Amino acid sequence: MRLAFISDVHGNELALDAVIADLRSADCDRVYVLGDLAFRGYAPKACIEKVAEIAHAVIRGNADEWVVRGVRAGEAPEERRAGMDEEAAFVRGCLTSRELEYLANLPLLIREEAPFGPWIGFHATPFDPFPVIAADAPDEVIESRITAGVDARLYLYGHIHVPYARNVGGKMVVNLGSVGMPFDGVPQASYVIVHAEGDAFRVEHRRVPYDVEAACRRYDEMGYPAAEMMKRVLRAARPV
Repeated sequence: MRLAFISDVHGNELALDAVIADLRSADCDRVYVLGDLAFRGYAPKACIEKVAEIAHAVIRGNADEWVVRGVRAGEAPEERRAGMDEEAAFVRGCLTSRELEYLANLPLLIREEAPFGPWIGFHATPFDPFPVIAADAPDEVIESRITAGVDARLYLYGHIHVPYARNVGGKMVVNLGSVGMPFDGVPQASYVIVHAEGDAFRVEHRRVPYDVEAACRRYDEMGYPAAEMMKRVLRAARPV
């Protein structure tokens, strides 16, 4: 049994298409999407439609909330909030009321049973899509912010755009990286396949190339309000 987990598409349709083709070639049985579908993207509507078509379940990320209701004070550096809210408004203007309602009503987490035991998927932490739990966070932070309160064998999340896998206190914690906006210096889409093998499992991080320059051109074609910034982010695969 192969379970595909993707996150942080951020409206990057070319990256999403590459991942969909890859997970289909890997013959995945189910696809789960862990939030941030549209914000900062040149193709927010298409990405929401494609995610809804392929996914067994989808959850809400912090950037999905921003699209629906804007960026509130305290959720971003104050000097950047106005520009981010302008981006959210741009994306919101590309969507129908039905798509905005879809984003607003997504749940915060998924918990399912697999042959190897229970797993949980969430965006940043199980009950809050905003906190940043870094790849090198101390074990006690992982235990208090991620694994405490929801018992599972495997914990999967997105948000930080940096793929990793760690065993913390006998529990596997996995970040998927990002489909549309990786932050680890590798300008390729990132996602995870969990191979369930009886009562065991194996986590496979996959990297998928896509046409980064074509994606950059799409931002100019759409008249995106932060096009230059987004082109730098995609090319460097780093936050700016």
